[in-house]
Amino acid sequence: MRKIDFFILIFILLVALLFRLYKINIPLADLHSWRQTDTAAVARNFVKDGFDLLHPRYDDLSNVQSGQDNPQGYRMVEFPLYNAIFAYGYKLIPSIPLEQWGRLVSIFFSLITIAVIYYLVLKEKNRLTAFFAGIIYAAFPFFVFFSRIVLPESTALGFTFLSIFFLYLNSSSLIFYLLSMIFFAAALLIKPTAIFFSLPLVYIFFQTDKGKFLKKPFFYFALSILPLILWRNYIRAFPEGIPVSEWLLTSVNTGGGLQKIFFRPSFFRWIFFERINNLILGGYLTVFFILGIIAKRKSFFLHSYLLSSSISGWQCPARILSNFDSSLFGNIYCSWY
Repeated sequence: MRKIDFFILIFILLVALLFRLYKINIPLADLHSWRQTDTAAVARNFVKDGFDLLHPRYDDLSNVQSGQDNPQGYRMVEFPLYNAIFAYGYKLIPSIPLEQWGRLVSIFFSLITIAVIYYLVLKEKNRLTAFFAGIIYAAFPFFVFFSRIVLPESTALGFTFLSIFFLYLNSSSLIFYLLSMIFFAAALLIKPTAIFFSLPLVYIFFQTDKGKFLKKPFFYFALSILPLILWRNYIRAFPEGIPVSEWLLTSVNTGGGLQKIFFRPSFFRWIFFERINNLILGGYLTVFFILGIIAKRKSFFLHSYLLSSSISGWQCPARILSNFDSSLFGNIYCSWY
C-alpha cells in the first residue's frame, strides 16, 4: 500500500463511521429487535452477575425457544465472546449505555472488515476497484444497518477477515499463521457459519504452499475448529438453553404455517432477486456484479469469497426468508444457532 491508499482508506472509514454513528442512541426497537435484546440481555447479565462465559444467561425463562422450561435463563448458542466484549466496555465506561457499546463493537469490527476488503481488492485487482469495494460496504444501507446492530455477525465477520488477512500476508510466517488461526477460531466460536469462509483460506494455502498443502491446512483447521467442537459438546448438557433449529434448514414461517421451501422456486427468487438484486445491490449494480464475476483476473481468490458467501446463504433458507440474515460482498452471510 502506498501513501495515497492510506488517505483513501481513511476517507472510506470516516464515511463508514459517519453512517454507522447516525442515531446510535436509539432504543433496540428496530429490525430484529427481539434478537438484539436477547443478545444485549446476555451482556447485561454479565455486568450484573459477573463474567461467567460458560453459563451465559438472558431474560427468557419460558420454553418457547427450546421446548423445555428454562428457569435459569440459559442462552446456549454461540460462545458469548461478543457479549463479553461490549459488557466489559460498559464496565470500563458506564456513561455510555450498554446497547450503544454493543453497536460500537459491531461498528469497530465492520471498519476492520472494510480495511481488509480494501487491501485484498487492491492487491488482487487495482486501486479503483478497491475504492468502490470499500465505499460500497461503507455506505450501502443494507451493509450499514447490519454493521451496527447488537448482534455478533459483524464481530465474527471482522475476526474472519483478520484471519484471512494475516494468512494472505504470509502463510509461511509462524506468527501470521498463529494469528490467523486464533482469529479464525474466535470467528467460529462467535458464529459457526464462519466455516464457510474457509475456502479463501484453503485457496491461500494452495497458492502459496503447494508443496505442503496437505500438512499445513490440516493443523490449521483442526486447531481452529477444536474450540467450537468443545463448546458445542459442552452446551449439550444444557438442552433447555438451546433453541430448536432443525426447521431452519428447510422451512420458513408463513401466514399459512410452516412451509418447506428449500431449493424450490421461491427459495431462489428470494435469494437472488429479493436479497442480492434488490436489497443488497439496489438493482442498479447487478450488471456490474455480474461483470465482476466474469471479468478476467490473475487469480480466483475473490471468487472463493463469492462461492463461500453463496454456500453460506444456501444453508439457511428459513433465515433468509425470515429477514434474519446479514451479508458480505453482496452475498448472504446468514445467522445460525
